[in-house]
Amino acid sequence: MKMRYSERVLTDFPVIFAGDAYVGEGVVSNVSVPGCEILSSKPVEPGTYLEMKLMMPDSGPSLSVGLAKIRWCRGRRFGVEFIRMPGGDQVRLGRLVRQQRAFRSTARLHDS
Repeated sequence: MKMRYSERVLTDFPVIFAGDAYVGEGVVSNVSVPGCEILSSKPVEPGTYLEMKLMMPDSGPSLSVGLAKIRWCRGRRFGVEFIRMPGGDQVRLGRLVRQQRAFRSTARLHDS
């Protein structure tokens, strides 16, 4: 079993993606700095390369992924590895992941 080197956080925001011969849309169900899981009715194949626009929950512009690779598919869900994205977007994504992790840790402390 391959160990994940970056924790994913649960999300629920829209994404638009495009491969060589199609465009699709879906919902990002979880995200980490190196990738995400998407729920979509658009059929995709592992190994396919995509461009993506993630509609982030903050009030800023969409996050751009210039190159991503589909690593796995299960039904309507698939996992994507981010290969190339602008530096500013990497920073925003890292900030979102850290904020969500901190929020979840604080919520767990209050539930205990």
